[in-house]
Parts: sequence; C-alpha cells; structure tokens
Amino acid sequence: MGIGETLSLLCAFIWAVAVILYKKAGDHFNAYEMNLFKSVFVFILMIPTVLFFESWEIPQMSYYQMSVILISGIIGIMLADLFYLRALQLIGASLTGITGSLYSPFVVSLSMLLLAESLNSWQYFGMLLVLAGVVLVGYRKKTLTIEHPPIRGFVYAALAVFFTALGIVIIKPVSTELPFFWIILIRSFGGMIAMVLYGLAIRQPLTVSHILEAKGGMWLILGTFLGQYVSMMIWVAGYKYTSASVASILNETASVFILLLSWIFLKEHLNFRKVIGVLITITGVLFVLQISL
Repeated sequence: MGIGETLSLLCAFIWAVAVILYKKAGDHFNAYEMNLFKSVFVFILMIPTVLFFESWEIPQMSYYQMSVILISGIIGIMLADLFYLRALQLIGASLTGITGSLYSPFVVSLSMLLLAESLNSWQYFGMLLVLAGVVLVGYRKKTLTIEHPPIRGFVYAALAVFFTALGIVIIKPVSTELPFFWIILIRSFGGMIAMVLYGLAIRQPLTVSHILEAKGGMWLILGTFLGQYVSMMIWVAGYKYTSASVASILNETASVFILLLSWIFLKEHLNFRKVIGVLITITGVLFVLQISL
C-alpha cells in the first residue's frame, strides 16, 4: 500500500473523530456559526503553517492555477456545505448520510471525464462493495422522522456530494505543480471569503469570537483542528500521491470509522447488520488496494 492510499485511509479516520466532536459541539451552536468559525479558524492556522513549511514568497502561478484553487475552495468548502445543511433540514441526517455514498462514484466519473483516469475490473468491484457496505451500515428502516421526505432534499444532498467531489478533482492537476501548503492556504481563503459573502447576503453576524469562550466551544475548536485543518491537508495529500478514483473510494471508509467510534464513545447501538456492512466495506477496500484476501 502506497503513501497516497495510506493517507486516504488516515484522512477517513481523522474525519470520523472530528464528526464525533462536531456532534458534541452541535448541541451548542447552529450550522452557520460552525461553518463560519471553521472557515476563519482554518485560514488563520494555515498562515503560520505556510510560514513554517514554505516561504512567504508567493509562488509563481498562472491566473488559471489561482482561479482553479479559489474555485475549488468556493465549491468544495462553502457551496457543498450550504447544500449539505439544507439537505439536513429537509430529510434529516440519516438519509443525507446515505446519499453521501455517491461520493466515490462522482469522483470516479469526474476523474474519468476530466483527468482521464481509470480503474481495473477488481477496483470497480471493490468500489461497489464499499458502496454496498456504506449503505448497509447507514440504512435505518425504523428511524425515519419524516414520513414523506421531499425529493428536493435528496437533490440538495446529492449536489453537496457532487460539489465536494468536483472541488477535489479539479484541484488534482494543480496539486502536482505548486507548493502543497500554499494550495491549502489559497483554497481555505476562497472558502472563507465565500462564507463571509454568504453571511452578508443573508444578513447574519460575522463574529465568531464568542465561540472561544462558549460552552461546547472546545469541542468545535478541536473538531475544526482535526476535521478541517489536519484532515483537509491529509485529504489533499492523498489525492496528490494516488489517483483521485482510488483516494475517493478509500475516503468512503469514514462512515465505518464513524460507526465504530460512535459505538465506543457515544454508546450508539451496534447491531449485526452494521457489523456485516463494516466487513463488506473492508473487503471492498482490500479489492481497491488489490491486497490478497
């Protein structure tokens, strides 16, 4: 297993840890506050990161490269979150989460269309197993709180996944041409500015300083540090060192990590169906990595 595959699996695990922290923080803050805070916080963290790992001299890049990075931040950080949050309002977390299984098919399709990537037959089979395992884990027959969930909610959820996939696929060619941490900084800047403009458009307060002292603030700070700072860098690095198609499939294992961590730390129920889903997902990952079973 190469460094790209290892980073993609590590990203999934760290994101799962962040989700547990976000769940705790979500009891104290609304979605807009959380999204604005994470955008500002990550951008601030990236400034000393660039200073430490790179130089302050802005790397030479074309207008096209700069535009791609900014657009990636706008659609992959800000726009995807807006559709995701709207989907949560319309169809709830369970159905929105299941729709997230569209991520790797979207990345694979976009990678074939925009990057001319392809998978072999065993990897395609592994992708199908990963999707099957994720859906099996996330399926909840008796917990729907909405009797007739609107189709619009599923459309919003699918758009959120699509924009997340598009944001990372379009940045892959640039990631091999420019300094890594500068890419993350510029991408974070694009997402932050877009989020601020959105706040102005809907006339929401732009201050996030109260979160630092509020109850539950530490959960959000730690979740942002892991989920939006550490995880995002590992996420982009995974795509840098392996194909976008393989990285996206391995990222799907986040749902399995979330399931296990929720069972351990949040005492959520773990049944036989979920265990089978985990085993199917792990088997799919092995096929994607082409490791002998």
